Amino acid sequence: MKGPITMARARRPFLAAAAALLSLTQVLATESRHAWAAPARQAVGTPSDPPPAHQAAQHASPTAPSPAALPADVVEIPVSFTVRNVNRSLSVCAVDGGTYTVRGHLTAPRALLDSGDDLSVTLYQHDIASGEWFWRLDAQGHHLARELAARGHASLTVDRLGYGASDIPNGTGLCLGGSADIAHQITQQLRDGDYRTHGAGRAAPPAFDHVFLAGQGNGAQLAQIAGYSFDGIDGLVLMDWTDVGLDPRVNAPFFTALGPCLSGADNGYAYYDPTPAAFAEENFTDVPPEVLRLAVPLRSPHPCGEMVSQPTAVLSDLRHLPDIDAPVLLLFGEHDPRVGDPREQRELFTGADTELVTVPGAGHYVTFGRRADVLHDALADWLTRHGG
Repeated sequence: MKGPITMARARRPFLAAAAALLSLTQVLATESRHAWAAPARQAVGTPSDPPPAHQAAQHASPTAPSPAALPADVVEIPVSFTVRNVNRSLSVCAVDGGTYTVRGHLTAPRALLDSGDDLSVTLYQHDIASGEWFWRLDAQGHHLARELAARGHASLTVDRLGYGASDIPNGTGLCLGGSADIAHQITQQLRDGDYRTHGAGRAAPPAFDHVFLAGQGNGAQLAQIAGYSFDGIDGLVLMDWTDVGLDPRVNAPFFTALGPCLSGADNGYAYYDPTPAAFAEENFTDVPPEVLRLAVPLRSPHPCGEMVSQPTAVLSDLRHLPDIDAPVLLLFGEHDPRVGDPREQRELFTGADTELVTVPGAGHYVTFGRRADVLHDALADWLTRHGG
């Protein structure tokens, strides 16, 4: 494959591509990235312990959701990975070439990790507007990592580079192809046990024989890119993403966010949904009100370079998705306003064994619908059948 494309070689193409996209529609203003409360953002390269657990139980109110219980036989281990922001994927886009830290949590049945035999794990990639919290919301029935652990499966959830507790480089130096490469690097480190655990008293991180890659929204898109660009992925779980048939109203926030990106946008970051109200309306359907109140303030700004790389990534997907031969599970909300026909997306995977599950009543953030148990059961069953 060709070597990584760095920002030194491609800053001008980034601006040209963004300007071309911007010219297609009127750009609206977005608020500052600091306007709403969000997870603490760490300075690049600064080590830290993970933030303390959410203490909702100490501040219970009639509108507060029940905190997600941690089963007695499940462990949560803070972890970190050293990665290089390079792009060796088949989706060409610009990166800065730097070395950074990605942080997250390994959640698994204690007995599974202690056995050390034929271990499997699923690496989860959140979407453009969320973070690790998407998989770990402290609301009973909506903490996916704990729900999957209770069903016997190990999960690795992370803040992707540019989000939450992970390092925050300039957002113009990140892109989807580079994010796919980072997912591949983490996959390799999981197989080798070559990463760090924190505060868990473990002599060595567990090494996994099987690694599955899951994603939601554009996290699913980067999972696809990793799937057709690199070896070492045992299966793909793709939530709430289609490359074709997107609803036209999806374009409005996309182009809205380009304005701040072109003007410098606070270190190269902008919001995809311009307001918390838009974020709630477009992503959450059939969600308990108390869960909505907990999740919406966690809305995150995204790296501009990642968003600008999305259209060319779609072209790469349409060319290379037939090359994927690992099993694929597609999960969609019944009333997702942001995607096309899931059946059309499934048909693009002509070389893979695919399954499609629709969660009744759910919207784009399929994990937060009232019937999230359908997703948890289907995902756990699929992983069990495929060695996960």
